[in-house]
Amino acid sequence: MRGFLPALCLALLLTLTSALPAAANEGAPGALPPSVRIKPLMVPVVNAGRIEKYTQVEVNLEIGDALRLGEVQLSIPRLHDAILTAIYKGVDEGWIVRGNIANVPALRRRIDESVVAMFGKDVVSRILITPIARQSSLQ
Repeated sequence: MRGFLPALCLALLLTLTSALPAAANEGAPGALPPSVRIKPLMVPVVNAGRIEKYTQVEVNLEIGDALRLGEVQLSIPRLHDAILTAIYKGVDEGWIVRGNIANVPALRRRIDESVVAMFGKDVVSRILITPIARQSSLQ
């Protein structure tokens, strides 16, 4: 019995140490880059000059320079306005048709231009645009 406990501890230690590199390769939660979520934006879907329904779009900005995360977070109200302006520009340009984003790359470029104007290049490394809900118009 005396030799069993140290052998069990050794086996457990070897099992745990061999599992650690596998967990690291899968991408630990701490390895994710910081991001800023812009609250969902309401976008009207206009048909024949009348608001038919609304759609919501959520935008997440992945921050490439973690040292600037605080600055970006403090600017969320300005970012919200800039992104909403880009979305309405997308509606005008035909990038968003009846609530569906028909030209995601163009919309991303427009949002990126706004972000670069605010913070400079390479602060935001990735832009995720997600349509999240649709609702009927208020009657």
